[in-house]
Amino acid sequence: MSLHSGSNPFSRSTRPLALELGVITAVLVVVYLWRELVRATLTTVLGTPPIVGGVLFSGLVSGGILLLGLLVFAGTYARFRDIDIGFRLPSRDDVTPAGIAVLAPVVCVAVTKLIGAVTGVPYNSLTKTSVAADASVLPVLLVAGLGLIIGVPVLVVICQVLIQGSFDQVVSANAAIVLTTALAGFVMVSNTGGLATVPEFGKLVGAVVFTMALGVAVYANERVSRRWLRYLGVAPVLLVTAIIILSGIAEIETIAGGLYVATQLTVLGVAAYTYNETESLIIPALAYASLLLANRTVVFVFEAGIQSW
Repeated sequence: MSLHSGSNPFSRSTRPLALELGVITAVLVVVYLWRELVRATLTTVLGTPPIVGGVLFSGLVSGGILLLGLLVFAGTYARFRDIDIGFRLPSRDDVTPAGIAVLAPVVCVAVTKLIGAVTGVPYNSLTKTSVAADASVLPVLLVAGLGLIIGVPVLVVICQVLIQGSFDQVVSANAAIVLTTALAGFVMVSNTGGLATVPEFGKLVGAVVFTMALGVAVYANERVSRRWLRYLGVAPVLLVTAIIILSGIAEIETIAGGLYVATQLTVLGVAAYTYNETESLIIPALAYASLLLANRTVVFVFEAGIQSW
């Protein structure tokens, strides 16, 4: 028998969301394992590339296999879950969302770079990328191109199809935007700068622990008769949430660092919002591409020859 309490936030209506979060977390674990399988297999077959050109070629091959497998998996998952994938070209009505998707990352990067310059924090110390002082344009374009060809589609598939598409099944569109930004912000914002192509292991562990804690809270609310025990069941999810928030804050050491994290979250939010508005995967792809190109441009134009981490 359900023992719903009006003052308890973990009511019966929370169960579908908790279950969906569990499904999404499991899906992200599958994506991570696929990446690791591709990496281990290619390392065994090809070894470690000895030169820059070899690294780019290896990255293209591994990224291509990763993307191909991810597309097949996401397509199968979307078909099974009846998720409508936005294979649509933008129309004239999508000009405003497209403009937001392109300009928002550029503005955020520019503000972060400006604050970093004023406070003495090089932008490349945030992105964890560097360019040699005598670097030509071609290698920089090749690296950026690799990110556009592989990184952007992978981000779109993970964030918009697997995460946002799943949340859309159980909550309203606006709630799905918020939840997508929060979850993607946790698992996709890399500890080594920028947005990760695939969720990192430590972040996935945190997502799994949070999902389990949320499940405990929902179960306690529905199955435990004593009110104080139901509230005690909420304690794990509150504890995990506090740890996640505090650890995230602890990693931010400067104002520019905080703005850099805010930039990643803003781009994820813009991508989720514009995808909901346009129902086209091309628009959120513009947001991710704009962020990548803005980051590369700042490091190449203003900080060539500097490595600050």
